[in-house]
Amino acid sequence: MTTGTAPRVLLAAACLVALLGGVGVLSGAVPVSADPPGPAASPAPPSVSVAAAPELLAAGEPATVLAVADPVTIDVRLEGGRTLRVRALGVQPPERCYAEQALQFARKTLTGKAVTLSGDGRSDRFSRALAWVSLPQDDYAVLAAEAGTVRAYSADAPPERMPAVRAAEDRAEQAERGLWLSPCASGR
Repeated sequence: MTTGTAPRVLLAAACLVALLGGVGVLSGAVPVSADPPGPAASPAPPSVSVAAAPELLAAGEPATVLAVADPVTIDVRLEGGRTLRVRALGVQPPERCYAEQALQFARKTLTGKAVTLSGDGRSDRFSRALAWVSLPQDDYAVLAAEAGTVRAYSADAPPERMPAVRAAEDRAEQAERGLWLSPCASGR
């Protein structure tokens, strides 16, 4: 093989893998519906098939968290068996500093857990159902803000729930927990 041939062969092989379904073909995983990529939306894990567009969520709808894509994006199974991708309201994940720790906190806190979703049928540009996510012991937004893994974010969130999230964020900042630690805090 000449020096110029090897990169072409690798490129051709990569294209073939992509045409045949990407990594799922190589690993035996089941392909999932594709959500548009974006800063706050990661693809679902290969084992989860998620509804492409959210349907109306009832207030206080029980669900089980199947997977966590990022600190605010979860895949859930509703009581009727339907799966749905949800954007947790009330918080915004860090963009760079502390992002991996925030993801690990979300996975530990939510994966496999029973939650209650409260939404009004709206979705975001990534087709995620917008919902408030509550665990039996507390709201996810409060727990994550208290741990210092997210910032309070009031867009689309129920205004009556935000004071608790802001207070939790304030406690994390005062205690210099999570993203409020240096060097993360210096990038505010």
